Amino acid sequence: MNRFVELLVKFKSSIKQNKERVFHICLAASLFIHTATYAGYRISQLRGDEVVEDSAFEDVDVNFEEIPPELIGGTSSPAPIEKQEWVEGSNKDKADEPDNSDINPNQLSGNGTDKDGYLFSFNGDKMPTAIIDFDLKEYFPPQAKAANIMEKQVVLLVQVNEDGSLQSAKIVSGRAGYGFDEAALKLIKRVRFSPGYVQGQPKKMAHRLPITFSLED
Repeated sequence: MNRFVELLVKFKSSIKQNKERVFHICLAASLFIHTATYAGYRISQLRGDEVVEDSAFEDVDVNFEEIPPELIGGTSSPAPIEKQEWVEGSNKDKADEPDNSDINPNQLSGNGTDKDGYLFSFNGDKMPTAIIDFDLKEYFPPQAKAANIMEKQVVLLVQVNEDGSLQSAKIVSGRAGYGFDEAALKLIKRVRFSPGYVQGQPKKMAHRLPITFSLED
């Protein structure tokens, strides 16, 4: 034990006497450790690059028949489809669309009349006026009542002569169903008209007339 203490005292004395030498030794040791650490890092990086360069990648055949068509833009794409609202009387072949043949601008004559020579009311100074002096509820279809339909509008294209008499009428709003179309064509025969005017003179006109059926007061 005494021998160890003596050696420790001599070591401390030696350090005190050679402080500058000890500093140089510590500095050299520190530089050696840092240099060795950096060299090891660089060697590991070089090995990693070699592995990547020497790696062999095999070609892989992809069978597109095994991939779901929705993932490659097929016909069964899962993209959401906008919901289409069902409209009464509509169908895919468009047979029930409104009849606009009589107001096609390409079919109008130079003076804005239809094929029968009736001036379209929007070209006149005053359009024909319908005089309905009866209750439209009398013509409300029983089928519609049974289906709990309270209101429906049907648009007719009427031809009104200079004396206010009705020449013809047809439905141009598409098929309404539930008996509304038949009711509209039936009641229009009972409607009286005052004629349309151009420059103060009565003129035979073609006019769009909406008929609203309603059970509400």
